[in-house]
Amino acid sequence: MKRTLSFQQAAQRLNVRPQTLYGFVAKKRLHYVGVELFDAQEVEKLALLMDKLRTNGIATLVEISGQEK
Repeated sequence: MKRTLSFQQAAQRLNVRPQTLYGFVAKKRLHYVGVELFDAQEVEKLALLMDKLRTNGIATLVEISGQEK
């Protein structure tokens, strides 16, 4: 069984406002797995990327671009 996070827990882990979390869902960056529940692994993957972006900024985007080729 997948571990899930509530809407509030996901927003806290990602360190974003609720409006931003709704935006992630609308842009298909995150997907609901229940009524306002998220897969904890999916949230963690996005959280790690966001932490890296906050720390390294543009260098992270360059690194990601290089990996896609």
